[in-house]
Amino acid sequence: MNILDTLTLSWRQLKQRKSRSILTILAIAVGVTSIIALSSQVEGVQHEIIQSLETLGPENIMVTVGGRTLFTDADVVRLASLEDVAAVTPVINTNVEVFGLDEPVTLMGVSSLGLENVLGEIKLSTGALYTDVPAPQLVIGSKIAVNDLGETQFVVGQPIVIQAATTLNTMAVIGILDDYGSSLIFQPDNTILMPLAYMKTLMPRSGYTLIIVTAENPENIDQITEQIGYVFGDRASVTSIKQISNTVVTITSQINILLVGVVSISFIAAGLGTFNIMMISVLERIREIGILKAIGMKDRSVLTLYMSQGLFIGIFGSIMGLGLGTAAAFAIPLLLGGMGDFGPNSGSNAPSSQPSGMGPPGGMSFAYTPLISLQYVVVAVVASIIIALLSSAYPSWKAARMKPLDALRYE
Repeated sequence: MNILDTLTLSWRQLKQRKSRSILTILAIAVGVTSIIALSSQVEGVQHEIIQSLETLGPENIMVTVGGRTLFTDADVVRLASLEDVAAVTPVINTNVEVFGLDEPVTLMGVSSLGLENVLGEIKLSTGALYTDVPAPQLVIGSKIAVNDLGETQFVVGQPIVIQAATTLNTMAVIGILDDYGSSLIFQPDNTILMPLAYMKTLMPRSGYTLIIVTAENPENIDQITEQIGYVFGDRASVTSIKQISNTVVTITSQINILLVGVVSISFIAAGLGTFNIMMISVLERIREIGILKAIGMKDRSVLTLYMSQGLFIGIFGSIMGLGLGTAAAFAIPLLLGGMGDFGPNSGSNAPSSQPSGMGPPGGMSFAYTPLISLQYVVVAVVASIIIALLSSAYPSWKAARMKPLDALRYE
């Protein structure tokens, strides 16, 4: 009996027990679906975070206050004098109350030349950027201009009353940023930007809360980061965009490995189910096996007959799992999106000792697109086929070892 005839007979035997075969295939498909659906979420989040970080510039290093002592102009000069440093951007930020808004927002003072280092790509929805003069000019984030209900709160040319410390200040909106979206690092949508020179007049005794150091060459990031650490010691926390990106990749990779390990339990259950079904299939066809062997079918052909059934189950389980996993992968973000903001302190802002949006935000709607990784697709497919074959190995061996006379006498 040639291999094609053996495969045809194997397929016919599977079709004779359609309900049983479909349930076994579904059991295999569950594992494939779980791996693809869950790993795609982690891959999508990782891609979104890395993309967000890259907009801030791979050559940028964030130096934040490590204690209560803020940075001074002398600290800015010291950083600018370091080797391979192209630019230094000092920033002042604090939380303020805005008349007309229910919750405080972050007010950030930064020079117009340093806006690109803070925002990455500068995207204006309407209006213009401010100039480096001590004038009450503001550029506001998109969520300050328009709230979550789509209601317009501020427009270009409209005055804004801000309470900074104990004083009330009336300032003019000259520009509105486009929607940047939220990330784990920076949230310009909920930030008000103003000239650094004017920020100093509002807070004359305050120092800089953040200094962004731009390297001449991204390859020198590690060296510059180490130098800054020597300069400030415990006074500052030094973090490069490159370090954050590497950390994100490492963490998400470990999460994916953990998820695959957890999902492997479903493969074990599917394997036991396949083993049980194959044993029943062999027991139901003992006399049939005896007839086939009596007319000349070799042990190897009988082994191939039942092993190929396991192969079919693994292949069709993989195909079904790929389809279901892809659908589930794109359905999960929709379900999460319907749950609204998430985070321990939904709607809160970053503490005033940190730059606007630097560090984990309290609550946000984090949008991402799932990414189905070829690596995890291959892992899922190979695992499902191997599990199906291993589960079929013993029943197939038992069928192949049967003696024709004993099989024909079986009641």
